[in-house]
Amino acid sequence: MKIQISAVVITFNEECNIERCLKSLDGVADEIVVVDSYSTDRTEEICRSFNARFIKHRFYGHIQQKNWAILQATSPYILSLDADEVLSDKLRSSILKVKEDWTHDGYSFNRLTNYCGKWIRHTTWYPSRKLRLWDARKGSWGGYNPHDRFYLKPGASLHRLQGDLLHYSYYSVNEHLVQINSFSSILARSYYERGRNVNMLTIFLRPFWRFINDFLLRAGFLDGFYGFVVSVNSAYEVFLKYVKLRIIYNDEKRDRKKKVCFFNSQNSWGGGEKWHYDVASYLVQKQIKVIYVSSHESTLAQRFIKLGIFGYTVTVGNISFLNPFKIARIINIFRKEEVGVLVTNVPGDMKIASIAAKWAGVPRIIFRRGSAIPVSDSLMNRYLYQKVVTRIIANSLETRRTILAVNKDIVPEEKIRVIYNGIHLTKYNPLIKPLYLAAEGEIVLGAAGRLSEEKGHMHLLEMLQYLESSEIRFKLLIAGEGRLLRTLQKQAEKLGVEQRVEFLGFVENMPAFFNSLDVFLLSSQYEGFGYVITEAMASCKPVVAFDIKTTSEIILDGETGFITGAGKTREMADRVIELAADSNLRTTMGARGKKRVEELFSFEKNQKEILDLITGSNGN
Repeated sequence: MKIQISAVVITFNEECNIERCLKSLDGVADEIVVVDSYSTDRTEEICRSFNARFIKHRFYGHIQQKNWAILQATSPYILSLDADEVLSDKLRSSILKVKEDWTHDGYSFNRLTNYCGKWIRHTTWYPSRKLRLWDARKGSWGGYNPHDRFYLKPGASLHRLQGDLLHYSYYSVNEHLVQINSFSSILARSYYERGRNVNMLTIFLRPFWRFINDFLLRAGFLDGFYGFVVSVNSAYEVFLKYVKLRIIYNDEKRDRKKKVCFFNSQNSWGGGEKWHYDVASYLVQKQIKVIYVSSHESTLAQRFIKLGIFGYTVTVGNISFLNPFKIARIINIFRKEEVGVLVTNVPGDMKIASIAAKWAGVPRIIFRRGSAIPVSDSLMNRYLYQKVVTRIIANSLETRRTILAVNKDIVPEEKIRVIYNGIHLTKYNPLIKPLYLAAEGEIVLGAAGRLSEEKGHMHLLEMLQYLESSEIRFKLLIAGEGRLLRTLQKQAEKLGVEQRVEFLGFVENMPAFFNSLDVFLLSSQYEGFGYVITEAMASCKPVVAFDIKTTSEIILDGETGFITGAGKTREMADRVIELAADSNLRTTMGARGKKRVEELFSFEKNQKEILDLITGSNGN
């Protein structure tokens, strides 16, 4: 099978290397994609002179950057190089043959490293086999930052090619030592996050074995002086990473926070539940102990169980905070588990759990406010917000404004911190198979959210009537479950649009849902933060939404989508018709939307701020 290859390179200030790399790709790659971490030298100028697609993207780690870079390629057949790597003539010939007859899922080849002007042909540096040519649908980058590697899926086929990948590594020993210090710190943190253990025996034996293996068993002595230097420095890097790992464990043990408890009694799945799940998952990766308290039928609890998070079930109602027996049970849970941080998400949970936490001596009581609704002025709220809750997370500027809208004396302003809901960008892959395949010429619209009054699904059904009178063919997919399902189905029948709408229920694979759409719609009457808007934008979909204050914090009207008057179904229909008639406009808005999410709303961007707030690691 003849294929086209997309060469993908990640860069940062690589003007001394990148030209050599790109020259070697001439005639081999059908497309060159360079993902740059905001270089300040001539890297961009050089890349553009080779007609490479040059994309700037914030750097969160080697693995994350390379997985993101793959998504920017137009061909699934990826050749991945670092800026300091070059295809040898023999390897070029091998790859050109593969282009004409692609028979395997991945292809590996040896890497030969040039160190201070000397080719290192021994030690563990050679032959160092690298998997750098593959079908992107068959695997992903993994390993430990910064020493990443590509993993093919089980059952995928692999073939080795003739020829070396030439690696121009370090121009001086001092440059190598600086890199060792940096990389050993990153590796130590990666090992810690994966739960890798270390002891004094490891610190002593691992470096010693690395030197013996490199210099004697792998014949590094045959490379002369620089073979010796490479062997010593490789052992030194092993020594440093395990010493730093031991230091991290000692620091974490000394400063270990007590357990973080996520208290959420909601049975259905929504933006708040997703936020709890994402943050809890991140804390688990950071080796922070997490438990949950939830209801018996909670979707969130089921997901926590799959993560290996232990928890308790408690039924909570609107007046449960008046039940002394229920409060006593929650106090016992907090004391038994030595909870140090409580995180709640809805007012009913906040009332009972915060009171119990206060009496149980929990030092950090955090309420995440996810709805842009004013806080009522009552004695209970004054007590809770002033005397019990220690910090409040507002998921948007509008939510913060509404918290303070009625009376600023109710909620101390200094307790509020705005942290936008972050999403994992790498989950929104355009290669994921869509849930729904459109008919020829059909425009697919989508909405997602709990089927409840505030989500405004009735407006969407009314809007379909206007679309019916237009010439476009369309289908509306609604993802979500809730008590209004039957009411909405009856309304669709009453309006005569039941054939135009499909209620999908709870959707597990939301990226596949978004990949099914041409346009995403938000008809909510209010939102603390439009989680689903950012998910749609991350999937390169234009959004049409009612103006409910928070939407303008996310959507740039006329650039990443359209904002219409609240409840203005005719205006929303007109915008949908405009997008349906112009595929280029949909593509342009989708691309701008994704870029905006990357810049403002990625979970990777917000995760440290969340960690600092929950654990109090910066004194907050």
